[in-house]
Amino acid sequence: MTPLPRKSKLRITMEKYIERVKNKIINSEIIDASGVFDPIPSREQIRDKLSKPPIDILDRTFRVIKVEDLGGYKVFIQIPGEKTEYDFFVWRALFKNNNLIDLKIPSHDDLGRMYLNLKRKHGILNEYLINATLRFIRDRWPLNKVLERYFSSLPEELVNDVKKFLLTLKWIAIQEDANYPPPNLGSVYSLSVYAILEITGDLSAIRKIIRFGGR
Repeated sequence: MTPLPRKSKLRITMEKYIERVKNKIINSEIIDASGVFDPIPSREQIRDKLSKPPIDILDRTFRVIKVEDLGGYKVFIQIPGEKTEYDFFVWRALFKNNNLIDLKIPSHDDLGRMYLNLKRKHGILNEYLINATLRFIRDRWPLNKVLERYFSSLPEELVNDVKKFLLTLKWIAIQEDANYPPPNLGSVYSLSVYAILEITGDLSAIRKIIRFGGR
């Protein structure tokens, strides 16, 4: 008999929490902190900023906090209630007519796919998405400054797609910096994924980096 594939840690986490997170969202039992941290605080300041309202991450009570709102696309963070003092989970949610239609914890694969799909949509995105990603995550530019610098001539629909990618990656980066503050790599580790994607255009490269990094 062929053995069943082992579930990834991400899949196990999603299965463990998805119903509780979904119920919080559907019942509007969330904290609204939309747009918090723009620009993203420095890597050295992340833990301190997360410890203050509206997130109060040191309060480990199970909570779901809306941190980005793009209408039909929203980003939430979930305080697990049981993990280490600065850890949290990032969820992205899709809505149609204000109804929740999809909810998941985005993986590096998911974000890598978003990145590559964006690059295929327009020559400007193909040329400048890596620059925008680095400026936003590494250099901590405000979102509007990034959009105006690189994408001011793009149609609104494509700019919204860029926002979805960058604002989801923002919280993955913050999560990495909270868990692995300097002198650890933190979000620098995440950015290496996009540098490799820029060179190879190959999603399998992400999996190799993740295995090599042990995270």
